[in-house]
Amino acid sequence: MQVVLLALNASFVHTSLSARCLDAVCREAGIKLEVVESNINEGAEVISHRVAELRPKLLLCSVYIWNRRLMEDICTRIRLMDPGVIIVWGGSEVSGGWEEILLRTDVDYVACGEGEGLILRLIGALEQGEKPQGAGITWRGGPEPTAESMPVQALDDLPFPYVSETWLQNKIYYFETSRGCPYNCAYCLSSREAGVRYMSVETAKTRLSQMAGKVPLIKFVDRTFNAEPKRARELWGFLLGAKEETRFHFEICAHLLTEDDFRLLADPRAQRFQFEVGLQSASPMSLRAVSRHMDATQTLEKVKRLVQLSTVEVQLDLIAGLPEESLATFLTAVNAALLALPHRLHLGFLKLLPGTLLRQRAKELSLVYLPFAPYEVLRTPHMSPHDFFYLKRLSRVLERYYNLRQAENALRYVLGQGVLTGAEMLEQLDAADSKPVQECVYLALQTHVPLPQVLRELCRFDYLLHEPHKRVPEALLVEQQPEDQATRDIVYGDPERLVAALPHRRGEKPGSVLRQLRWGKFSREALAELRLPDDCEVLFDHSLPRAARVCVLS
Repeated sequence: MQVVLLALNASFVHTSLSARCLDAVCREAGIKLEVVESNINEGAEVISHRVAELRPKLLLCSVYIWNRRLMEDICTRIRLMDPGVIIVWGGSEVSGGWEEILLRTDVDYVACGEGEGLILRLIGALEQGEKPQGAGITWRGGPEPTAESMPVQALDDLPFPYVSETWLQNKIYYFETSRGCPYNCAYCLSSREAGVRYMSVETAKTRLSQMAGKVPLIKFVDRTFNAEPKRARELWGFLLGAKEETRFHFEICAHLLTEDDFRLLADPRAQRFQFEVGLQSASPMSLRAVSRHMDATQTLEKVKRLVQLSTVEVQLDLIAGLPEESLATFLTAVNAALLALPHRLHLGFLKLLPGTLLRQRAKELSLVYLPFAPYEVLRTPHMSPHDFFYLKRLSRVLERYYNLRQAENALRYVLGQGVLTGAEMLEQLDAADSKPVQECVYLALQTHVPLPQVLRELCRFDYLLHEPHKRVPEALLVEQQPEDQATRDIVYGDPERLVAALPHRRGEKPGSVLRQLRWGKFSREALAELRLPDDCEVLFDHSLPRAARVCVLS
């Protein structure tokens, strides 16, 4: 039987961990599984033809919130092209709403729960022309796949999913060391699972050793990576010694961080770590309403400490539309989050996922949401559609001006003055035009800070840091800066001084150095904001990563 597994990622750079896990299980059992991996930016017609050319007798579909509508289109086409193909849906979309899915005429079976414990039984039965028996698999008129009886396996016993990987350097790879979550947030699918199952630390280290250095980024899909702080710390310590080419992304609870964690994460090698922290809301009423029992103030204090380490990259997440959350209380959370100065602030919107408690209580709580994926909330008793429109616009401004970090020093200065709240700052930037980001920041915010000349210099600093070649906009110049001549004088006229600042450029031809170098001189006030020595000159070496690009010329 020709078996095809279809996985549709959210974008080109993503990879499907579930497809690789299932392929590894089948490979270990001697079953050939053809994997078709694509993304939602490819059309249904193109993907359908790729699948149909393999002539599957059994099509397994990995279905998630981001790909469901495209998967529906593809399955409709496949069924029309070949009425005899057996189509099975699995994935998180299925486990929460299998009854509704089985109303579709182009889905024959659904597999609920962890696929590694189901796939061999499913394929074996269908190859024999029989209906699969046992927990987790059902069909129209079949038994209910109750969560309590769904099979699970120890994570150490599952085969390593990346054995035959080609290690494409432009992709993100995913890894898990645990399943489940110790929390029961009402909007999350993990709230339906009981407890947390962990992969042993030794197995995790062995498998991570096989990946580190071969891919640019490994994202851990553990819901709360530091649910057991000692275990997390042991793995972090191990990864600090990994090859520097690989970075690691973790979802953590900041309030669980200990003093031992902060000491470990102060290591300069922790610059390879990215932490995603779910603040979600700063309203105690909203957090209680979704059974998220954590102190927002404590979380923000820990985030501030993380940022002050100047090692780990920190992203904070907020969710608009939670019960009891008004526009005013949500903007309070935005303001508090920005004062913590995370490297990124993600403003998301509540989605009522099938199978979650919040979805079940939607009518009771008067939450109005899209009846199809992505199930986004459009109106609540406390937030109107216009409130959501406003926050969508604010989210776009946040992405361009804050999250891209192209005016990072300037915006940190504005937030530190206390004249504007974070939300007010974003509102001012909303009216900016298509000029360079740093110029827009200065023009929009110069009247809202006590020392506009310092803001202008910080915007110029940020411009030189990010732009390797173009001239600095005139609006950011105090007077005509002798940048070109000063840079040439240093490169050609004072090579020893240059090498003292940039030892890694020793021996290079002056012309090669000049093409990647920028020079700037700034006031004492601006240098103080940047924590740089008084009266120094600054070189920006664009041959280096952004974090290492600033060099002081003594």
